Amino acid sequence: MPLNPLEVVRLIEDNMKRYGFPFPIPADAIYSWAKPLGLPARGSPMLYTGALYQLMPYIASIVESLAKIEGSSVSVMALRVSRFLPGFLTGLVVKPRGEFQVYSESILRSIVKLLKTSGVNVAYPYEGDLYSGVLLYDLGLDELFREQALKVYKALKERGATTVITVDPHTTHILRSIYPRYIDGFDLEVKSYLEVLAESGFKPGYSIHRDVVIHDPCLYARFENIVDQPRNLLASIGVKYLEPRRTRRMTYCCGGPIEGLAPKMAKAIASSRLKELVEKSKSIVTLCPICYSNLKAVAGDDIEIIDIALLLSGEKS
Repeated sequence: MPLNPLEVVRLIEDNMKRYGFPFPIPADAIYSWAKPLGLPARGSPMLYTGALYQLMPYIASIVESLAKIEGSSVSVMALRVSRFLPGFLTGLVVKPRGEFQVYSESILRSIVKLLKTSGVNVAYPYEGDLYSGVLLYDLGLDELFREQALKVYKALKERGATTVITVDPHTTHILRSIYPRYIDGFDLEVKSYLEVLAESGFKPGYSIHRDVVIHDPCLYARFENIVDQPRNLLASIGVKYLEPRRTRRMTYCCGGPIEGLAPKMAKAIASSRLKELVEKSKSIVTLCPICYSNLKAVAGDDIEIIDIALLLSGEKS
């Protein structure tokens, strides 16, 4: 018996109402990475993560568990038990991948470092770094999404934000292009950190001479016109970027974010995309935590997948 998408949607809906996230996670897991940096809690520009990088280690583990039960008679039962025993699936069965958690947090710290190096000092909302609600929008849970969007907007405004710097394509798109449809008077300026770096005349002062193939995330390339900026930034540190067969606005999906609803289908799509990428290089640069997670799940040990922030900051060379 395949996974019932409706059961997954109901579980996500229940978790949002209980915890404020699609899956139960410790609240401080969202902002603990920033505590050692001493960023001010009020001000503008404000860095807003939307919790996606922090959620991905949990989502990756959950998807792995769902893939194991997909097609079995226990799949629906497990999801239903999870709804009525909060934390059953994510607390007793699934734990976040520790190495993925460390990796994700290092990316966020690298983004702050890159901005600071470019003369952009950011505030950070800590407990106000609420989940953006992007998955609720994708699943058609409009009223729940509207409620979450208003909470996020209020939290950012109360902390003095006028300009918001985002860190991934999903959060950038949802704040910049979708929130204004749901929030009357929405007046936040929203920019991806890649746009901010490109506009600041990013000059890191070091060079990394290597070849990589770049994977464009769909939302950056097709909806937000963030295509040239990451390429120019890579070129500025001496990295030669190679283009796969389907690239820029014609990029091909990584398999997400349907991995929670159809793990096997997501994996098949990711495998197809990986084949295209490795035609050019076994070093793949991603700009999105979902792309990283889905491609990493199907890549062998001989394939390197690197988030662009780590490459730009010199953390990965």
